Amino acid sequence: MGREIRGPRGVDFAEEAQQARALMEELEEEIDPLTPVEDLRLGQQQIVEIARALSVNSRILIMDEPTSALSASEVEVLFKVIRDLKARGVAIVYISHHLEEALTITDHAVVLRDGAMTAYAERKDIDLEWIVRHMVGENFDLGSPPTGYAMGEVALAIEEVSVPDASGADLVDRLSLSVRKGEIVCIYGLMGAGRTELLEAVAGRLPLTSGRVLLEGRDVSRLSIGERIREGLVLVPEDRQRDGLVQTMTVGENLSLASIMDFTKGLFTSRARERAVINDGIRQTQVKTSGPGAMIGSLSGGNQQKVVIGKMLATHPRVVLLDEPSRGIDVGAKAEVFRLLAEGARKGLAVVYSTSEVNECLSVAHRILVMRKGRIAAEFGPDVPKERIMAASGEVDLKQQIAQHYGLETCEIASDLHRDDLPLEALGVAGGRVLADELARGPMVLGVSHGRTLLACVGNLPALPVPGLKVVGLMGGLTRSAGINPHEVVNRLAERTKAEATVIPVPFTANSERDREVLMGQRDVASAYALAEGAGLLLVGVGTTVPEAELVTAGMVTPEEMAAIAAAGGVGEMLGHFFDAQGRPVQTEVTRRIVTLSLDRLRGRRILAVAGGGREGVRRQGGAGERLPLGPRHRRAHRPRHRRPDARRGRPPCADRRRDTSLRSRNPWQTWRPAAESAQGSSAATSTSAASSSRDGPSSR
Repeated sequence: MGREIRGPRGVDFAEEAQQARALMEELEEEIDPLTPVEDLRLGQQQIVEIARALSVNSRILIMDEPTSALSASEVEVLFKVIRDLKARGVAIVYISHHLEEALTITDHAVVLRDGAMTAYAERKDIDLEWIVRHMVGENFDLGSPPTGYAMGEVALAIEEVSVPDASGADLVDRLSLSVRKGEIVCIYGLMGAGRTELLEAVAGRLPLTSGRVLLEGRDVSRLSIGERIREGLVLVPEDRQRDGLVQTMTVGENLSLASIMDFTKGLFTSRARERAVINDGIRQTQVKTSGPGAMIGSLSGGNQQKVVIGKMLATHPRVVLLDEPSRGIDVGAKAEVFRLLAEGARKGLAVVYSTSEVNECLSVAHRILVMRKGRIAAEFGPDVPKERIMAASGEVDLKQQIAQHYGLETCEIASDLHRDDLPLEALGVAGGRVLADELARGPMVLGVSHGRTLLACVGNLPALPVPGLKVVGLMGGLTRSAGINPHEVVNRLAERTKAEATVIPVPFTANSERDREVLMGQRDVASAYALAEGAGLLLVGVGTTVPEAELVTAGMVTPEEMAAIAAAGGVGEMLGHFFDAQGRPVQTEVTRRIVTLSLDRLRGRRILAVAGGGREGVRRQGGAGERLPLGPRHRRAHRPRHRRPDARRGRPPCADRRRDTSLRSRNPWQTWRPAAESAQGSSAATSTSAASSSRDGPSSR
């Protein structure tokens, strides 16, 4: 628009369509140029915006929250395009509150707070803690339970409530609880514990099979959602984009939407009263906006969440329910949200919020209720150690069961912090924690492969100088894409630890098996691999064989080569070695050309393996939770929820450390065993995110 291609007879629509198709192909998005934008889903609309910016061939490109509505695979493609643009000399200003994404793509970081620049540094000198510290200040916390007032009578009573799933089984099983005026109650539980279903049933979005809901003594179980809102019972839903906001409306219209009947009589609306409601809402929630007329989509995720909360507070509720109120917002916005809850409680509001983040339980809540398998498993005060909360939820039991079943020394479970389809930040947090523990052992040779998941772990690693540490690459990394830096993990890890770094300066795949042998025999390559054979720890990523696998998007393997590997039964990859669903090696013409160490040369090495996934294609190929050899109750609690069409969560990522003694371990996730040693579940974790440490050579997810 505004840059139409003109021909002898006016606008050349055919040429415009051809250029649009070329841009869509570059972004790997199949969108017909003739499709009306209003018919596209939000993520596709954002792709169109990005394509429009790319079409100008600018020397400076500013991207403001470009991934806010993109899926994980779309984010990967965008990052690939950004790297290509960087290689062509384009300067990019990338604005985001997804901190892990920002650290993945940036060369320099600038932190803005309240319109002023608070910090600037090169990527090699910073980590997530540095960003958070400059975003919200040195003494950041989520608050504490409000005090200095007396709680009132019971505002909300839930009596013997049961909520069914689509098959009729109870997701919430005869649960009872009560909340007093001025009280803040937190409901904690793992995925599938029934938290969301309970709150949605209390608000009227889901039916009850038994029990009743009392609002200040009155039974509201048979009232509609609107009637419950008018009675003073409101819900701030988990998905603000879909259920909490109208994207085509302004900030003011969204704020006044739930209370519209307060200033409307018949066909007439009092604009003055509406403006007063809107202004009060903006002031009370401290929404940062250019004005009430700004479109809701122009706000950050945290400010959008404040609008949803402000909209419900404008109805003058007696009880407010909040489902995962801090999901997808930055740390500063989290503190603002919990401040609003504390202020409401001081005014006599009864507050119930659910969370899967244990640290959020220990913020403003007076009471902490732990849900497990649809029931209240435990109740705690605000001073309880978080380990007791986790134990009551079954999280500790799950860790112990996983560790015992797979012969692990320890197991870490981290919640999905940002993206529902690919919990990369949570993976980075868990893997970075394990990596830091390993580096604390002291000087060693650390062998490192490459990949986005490893980069996430290194990005969460604090500046940790390790005297005597040597970091060596394990694989050839040169790719067909000029925008990809194959040795980024090695370089950044060396920067953070002040280690000596050695990389393998050859392609990932050779042109032939003969060329591979020649490359492996080169002096630099041979000396690097000799160093790797003495490594005390190998840090490796676990990949998949789906069409959008990182090896394909990074240009290391062609789509046709990956399709051939998948056709041969390959479901996963580690260190350039592919394996099937039983953990057996898969050989094709291309696998014999990959420049990497043979498995025999890795025997006896300790392995820290990092795996990330959760996309539907991976789940189909790998078998997902159905193959995870846990008891039925744990499988139900942690596998992706497919019971409802709008299920959005996956199993939480796991980081663990494993110790064993040989490549022939009977570990169900062990790979590269002889064919006779079959085992189920080797690909089960392809829908999880994990980091594991082993002495028995590479293992599958």
